[in-house]
Amino acid sequence: MKRITIFFALVSLALPALAANPPPEERDYSFMTAKPYRVEVERGQQRLTKFLSRLNPKRRALLDQTPLVAVQVYVLTAGEVPGLTWRMGKGSVPSGQFGQDIHSGANVQVKFLLIYDSRTQQLVGEDGVLVTDTPALNTVAMFDGKHAIYVGTGW
Repeated sequence: MKRITIFFALVSLALPALAANPPPEERDYSFMTAKPYRVEVERGQQRLTKFLSRLNPKRRALLDQTPLVAVQVYVLTAGEVPGLTWRMGKGSVPSGQFGQDIHSGANVQVKFLLIYDSRTQQLVGEDGVLVTDTPALNTVAMFDGKHAIYVGTGW
């Protein structure tokens, strides 16, 4: 009888603690949007076409669930984006590549991604997104509030 009472006491203490910790918020990889040049849109469509032509059953199933695709079209450095190195330094733009040295921070790679709808092969919106970190290839992640499959350069 004493064991049952102790068990219920522990459970009654543990349940509120579990309920008080909400699940972690999903990370949005983008920190900024930008308008793409026509050549970047064309490059993105070529890479999307290449990705779609090489679908295996696993990727096809993933694409059926999440039809948006994030394609990398350009790479620049953080030093080329006004104010980005400072923002990374104060922590408002997370980056796994950023070091405490301001010079290495200026050399952090920034990728410009375009989000396409795989069903229409058209851009979703007018802007692309800038990211300092990317998820693993062929996984679903959030970019500017949209869930998309990150395919890198599509190769």
